[in-house]
Amino acid sequence: MNPESAVAQLAASILVREVDATLLASLQEPATAAVLKQIEPAAGELLERDWTEADFDDAAVEYCRLFILTPAAPARAVAYDETKGNEVAGRIQFMLDSGFLELPEHFATLTPDHVALLLLVASSLSGDDYIQFRKDNLFWLGEFAEKLGKASSHPIYQLVGKIVRVM
Repeated sequence: MNPESAVAQLAASILVREVDATLLASLQEPATAAVLKQIEPAAGELLERDWTEADFDDAAVEYCRLFILTPAAPARAVAYDETKGNEVAGRIQFMLDSGFLELPEHFATLTPDHVALLLLVASSLSGDDYIQFRKDNLFWLGEFAEKLGKASSHPIYQLVGKIVRVM
């Protein structure tokens, strides 16, 4: 797996759902945590210790505030450009309907223009295919990353904002 794919897959896994024990364990893998702490030092403390119930609750509340209720950082292309966002959704829906894409369980309920689903697809591509997919479907990623960075004070979502910003 190339570095762009690994980064896209990591960001997708954080953005697909609330942080749970399985996701936290993968983020706390020593090699992964070391890199993540360099990207967002404020996440270091959360990546070095066991989480309490309150930590999971805080992350869940922040996830809902950012992406679910009245989203502070909408995670859908249509929120940034309705026409282009609907085109993105149509392309991805066609891939899903044709059987070209099979999604893991947590991704199956997302709208086709959701950032986590698009990052998952991007993680399976490389070279010119990745570049073209990003141009066609992730044109809004910079604006999303900026909103996420401004809207969240939670270290995990600050981290993912920084990761997405460099993609």
